[in-house]
Amino acid sequence: MSVINLEQRPSGRIGWILSNGFRPMFVLVVLQALLALLGWLLFWRGWASPPSAMLPSLLWHGYEMLFGFVGAAIGGFLLAAVANWTGRKPVSGGALVWLALAWCLARLGALLGGDWPEEVNVLAAVGYWLVLAFLFGRELVLAGNRRNFKLLGVLALFALLALAFQLQWGEPLVILHLALVLVLVLLTLIGGRITPAFTRNWLRRKAQGRGKEPASFGVVDRAAAGLTPVSGVFWAFWPQHWLTVALLALAGGVQLLRLVRWRGLQTLTEPLLMALHLGYAWLGIGLLLLAGSSAGLWSASAGLHGLTVGGMGGMIMAVAARAALGHTGRELQAGGLLTLALLLLHLAALVRVLAALWPAAMVTLVMVAGLLWLVAFSCFAWRYLPILLGPSLRFSDRLKEQGAVKR
Repeated sequence: MSVINLEQRPSGRIGWILSNGFRPMFVLVVLQALLALLGWLLFWRGWASPPSAMLPSLLWHGYEMLFGFVGAAIGGFLLAAVANWTGRKPVSGGALVWLALAWCLARLGALLGGDWPEEVNVLAAVGYWLVLAFLFGRELVLAGNRRNFKLLGVLALFALLALAFQLQWGEPLVILHLALVLVLVLLTLIGGRITPAFTRNWLRRKAQGRGKEPASFGVVDRAAAGLTPVSGVFWAFWPQHWLTVALLALAGGVQLLRLVRWRGLQTLTEPLLMALHLGYAWLGIGLLLLAGSSAGLWSASAGLHGLTVGGMGGMIMAVAARAALGHTGRELQAGGLLTLALLLLHLAALVRVLAALWPAAMVTLVMVAGLLWLVAFSCFAWRYLPILLGPSLRFSDRLKEQGAVKR
């Protein structure tokens, strides 16, 4: 997937913000990463009282990170990517206002929905996913792009899980675990598509030899794509079964084998690209950690946070940064501030996993991990919010930006 810039040049800041779906949605990603995690830490430590109408704090935390943080990231990525995939102009204008409002309504529903009529809560839970599916699907249909219709099925499943959570059609934690499995499927599909492609293109530009390029899609990739959802579903429903242990261990190993075939070590000098490999590595590590917890070796929190903080958070930050740069005409270079943000985020993942493996130090390590996450996304916000909220560069402006990107 190459990055192309099909934005028109609107007049005024609002016009720029609404010129492409990645702009408002990635802004919401940043805000959610900061506010929802800060709120969770305050509620968890008892330093602030949650609203009386809020979901139980543990469920609120999981729901907001999976459906709020990841949901906004999915919307931003798909609406930016669909213009590349179809050759059409980006979704823009009032449609993005409705999408952002639907996302905000869902956040308010999780925070205050206990006092709302059930019909409003249902609308809040599924509205965002339905609007996103309509906007994304319309572009695919108008362009006759059938290859990506399967992603509409993923959006439909997110809507169904959000509805099931709201109407209590099962154990809330099981539903959240199924939502996590769905996120892993997306990371496997999309990460498995863009990471080797971007790596291959970069290696060719560096003339490092065809023999060292990422392996083509094959049996290992199909095994990873199949084993990840199957093992995840077994874990959601039968977390302690011996077959779950075997499937999770096999899925984690295959994911890591898949990653090794993409030649990630050759990208160490390009942090923006290396970040994709590092984020994907947490998928394999997290699945192996879940296998250990299913075998009774340690808490499931280790695998959960390896997958969410490292895999989910790491991939989202890397993809959002790349999209923000590429779609606004800037050089695809990380710069010092993003490199620091990425390092802090993966350190947060490591510390959060250690918190689950070292119960005696759990409270301290969870706080440290949370602070690292907040600093990481604050660095990201400082560097990228001006890009997301500002105009794209003309080709004549790019040389000036090359100097600024090193800040």
